[in-house]
Amino acid sequence: MKSVLRLLHVEDSPDDAELIHAELESAGYVLHHKRVENAADMELALATESWDVILSDFTLPSFDGHGALRILKASGQDIPFILVSGCVGEETAVAMMKAGMHDYVMKGNLARLAPAIERELVEATVRRERKRAEEARNASEKQLRDITSALGEGLLVQGRDGRLLFMNPEAERLLGWKEEELAERDIHETIHYLRPNGTKLPKKECPTLNLTVSESLRHSEDSIFIKKGGVPFPAHYVSTVIAKDGQVDAIVTAFMDISERKRAERELEESRQQLRDLSVFLQTVREEERKRISRELHDELGQALTALRIDVNWLEMRLPYAEPAIADKLISMEHLMNKTVDALRRISEDLRPGMLDDLGLAAALEHHVDQFVVRTGTLCELDLNQEDFEVGDQVATAVFRIIQESLTNVARHSGATRVSVRVEELGNEIRLTVQDDGRGLPPMGSEKRKTYGLLGMRERVKMLGGRFEISSVPARGTRVEAIIPYHGGGGGQ
Repeated sequence: MKSVLRLLHVEDSPDDAELIHAELESAGYVLHHKRVENAADMELALATESWDVILSDFTLPSFDGHGALRILKASGQDIPFILVSGCVGEETAVAMMKAGMHDYVMKGNLARLAPAIERELVEATVRRERKRAEEARNASEKQLRDITSALGEGLLVQGRDGRLLFMNPEAERLLGWKEEELAERDIHETIHYLRPNGTKLPKKECPTLNLTVSESLRHSEDSIFIKKGGVPFPAHYVSTVIAKDGQVDAIVTAFMDISERKRAERELEESRQQLRDLSVFLQTVREEERKRISRELHDELGQALTALRIDVNWLEMRLPYAEPAIADKLISMEHLMNKTVDALRRISEDLRPGMLDDLGLAAALEHHVDQFVVRTGTLCELDLNQEDFEVGDQVATAVFRIIQESLTNVARHSGATRVSVRVEELGNEIRLTVQDDGRGLPPMGSEKRKTYGLLGMRERVKMLGGRFEISSVPARGTRVEAIIPYHGGGGGQ
């Protein structure tokens, strides 16, 4: 099958043109051709039609091969340009080859023309394919850069040798380095050579560079990157491997500056610590105030009521019983004073049991559990693995208050018939457990579930650096457990 050849022919001699066309037709081409003799006609032909090849004489009356080649270059088209002339010097031919001419054929040797055209058409096709591939690659790279430019994270792509292959604008902004600058430097020794504690991170220990195909992902919430100029900043990063033929081909690292987040975390922790300190202070003040009121009730009102009861007994012994109304009134007064003394003792104990300060934690717990049984009728077993616990005032108060609040909750809400209370020493910790067989806590989110007492217990334990857990199963009871360091300090969970 003959090939159609679209030929633009720069030639002033119709006879020479006809000979050349005949030679190409004999070689198997079907010609679609146009002959031009000047620059204007050539420019118009290039602008209005597409051509496979340009053949040009070197010397024309108002034009020459150099001018024809310049017009082709100016058009931006990649068309094979072959000079077909009677006589051209060697220096001229070399100059035109350097300027972009593809081949040169003498008019006296036209047998070379068809093979030359065929070769140049193939090479032109190869160039066009290469150009299309390069344009597609450039478009893909542009799209990738546009996408990565829109990311809110810095992006670094390193080869398996650690050399920088790509860097997005956000990475340039965060690090202060331009891509072309960082490409000439060792990435690890420039931006990632410190541990979070400020010590040197050897390159052989760098987590990013040690990624493998089997361990293809690594991230860090607590890393240090270095800006241009040596300024460190806390960074979060995720690194992943791009594999090729089962080997690490590249490493992609996405990172962000978390200085603001770290600052907010520090401020939040400082605020929490202040709240904890304030809570400790308020707890201490409240306990001291309870202790003071309890002592005043016991010492002042208690003694006054006791003295008043003695005086009433004295009157009973000396007033004649001939007056029954007076005797009945005295008996009534004595009963009322006894009830008042009992109420005063109960209020004083609720505020701050004197036994806790005078006889210790174990005695205070035994007394409180006994009173709970008398008051509620609920069976309560107390298990202590020590006769007494040598703990500080804060820990002793916390243990007592947690058990007191737990038993109060049992009495008010659980409907339990049995409660067990256990306090034990575990090395340098003290653990307390309160378990009942009641109805359990209401579901989370229930309006009936009031957790203020539980929150108070949890906060007490947290202030002392302990751990607090509460578990409940409907119709199977509730378990409260607290573990407190023997010499409680700050912190906790």
